Parts: sequence; structure tokens; C-alpha cells
Amino acid sequence: MKKYITSSSNKLIKDLIKLKNNKEERFLIEGKDLLDLAYLNNLLEMVITTEDDDEFNNVETIIVPKFILEKLSNNKSVQPYIGVSRLPKVSSKLGDKLVYLDGVQDPGNVGTIIRTALAFSYDGVILSKDSASLTNSKVIQSTKGALFSIPLSNQVSLKELKEQGYMIIVTSLEDSINYLKTPKFDKFVLVLGNEGQGVKKENIELADTVVRIEMGNIDSLNVAVAGGILMNHYRG
Repeated sequence: MKKYITSSSNKLIKDLIKLKNNKEERFLIEGKDLLDLAYLNNLLEMVITTEDDDEFNNVETIIVPKFILEKLSNNKSVQPYIGVSRLPKVSSKLGDKLVYLDGVQDPGNVGTIIRTALAFSYDGVILSKDSASLTNSKVIQSTKGALFSIPLSNQVSLKELKEQGYMIIVTSLEDSINYLKTPKFDKFVLVLGNEGQGVKKENIELADTVVRIEMGNIDSLNVAVAGGILMNHYRG
């Protein structure tokens, strides 16, 4: 179904603008590549575009002038397609290989970790309540579409995962061992901490093993870089 809207004062357009800073399940995505991935995963609810075509069958399409897309976009360079999408539903069974983000607040880091987790065949990424929002526009862009293909949740605590029988691997620079000297596990959660403060004390106390990456010439790595190294090692 197509609609043609030419005024930014239209109620639907005003409601869509509110989604720019939305922290709920529905959110805006920009660019045809992301829309294609959302569409393939049956997550695309609406298309807002300047193109009068039938690119996305069976999805409500709103044809608008460019200035309305500019109001909806978070980017300086506006692409001709913006979509309304939702996140994949999370199964009650999360899978055996998980990443847990403990207060990771930089959207670029969160998105990169999600993308890397998918690349290394992890079964899901769990975010603490104080991590960057999954619907943050920078998180969405930096996942490069990975958020449509891997289970994501901010509704599960590390304590709950511990109670479900996951081995907890926590990263820390203190009282830790070289990750290369640790065993690999069949069912585990890799915990990555806040960019400045690291993993919270109460989560370190849940750990079955506390690991670090040996470094020279510098005392720390970006959390997304460290996460990539560790995810690659523990994926089996």
C-alpha cells in the first residue's frame, strides 16, 4: 500500500520523527542496504522514500519529498530510503555462546561488538540496562545490519545466566590470567566491561574465570577490539 505525503506537519510524519530518539522496539533505519536486510528478515514495517517504486512488496510505503526525509534522518547526507523496523524476537533459549556487555556506552563499540559476534557465530548479545540503547542510530549503523540476524536482549542479567549454567568469562586487567592459558567452554558468556571502569565488581564476583589480553607499550585496548580478539579465541 502506498501513500503520498507532502507536509511535515502530517501526524504520521510527526510520529515518525519521534522514533529518531526512540528506545523501544520500533526504530528508524537508513539506507537501502539496511532496509533490504530488515525486509529479508521480515522485520521491516514501513518504508519512507522519495522513490515512487515497488521495491518492497507488501510493506506500507510512504512517498515523500526530500525535505521530509531530511527531518527523519540522523545523517548529513540523506539517502532516498528510510524504514521503520523492529528488533528480532528473542527466543527463551539463548544458545550456548553469548556476549554480555556490562555498561558499554559508546554506540560505535556496541554496534561493532554485535557485528563481530555475528561474524564469529555467537548465539546472542546481552546488554546491561546501562549500555547504549539497541535502537540508538549509531548502534544501528555500526552493526551494518547484524542486529537483524543475531538475538539481542537487554532483559537478562548476568546472575540469571549464571543460574542457567553458563560459565562466566570476565575481562579485567587485575587479578586475571592470560586468556590463552584458559580452557574453552561449551556453554559460556564472555563479559566485556565499560570503556572507562571495566566490568562491575558484582559481575566479577560471578566469574568462573577472569582473563586479560597481554599487551606491550600500552595499558589497554578499545573494548570492541579486545572483544573481537576474545570472541575469536573462545568461539571454538
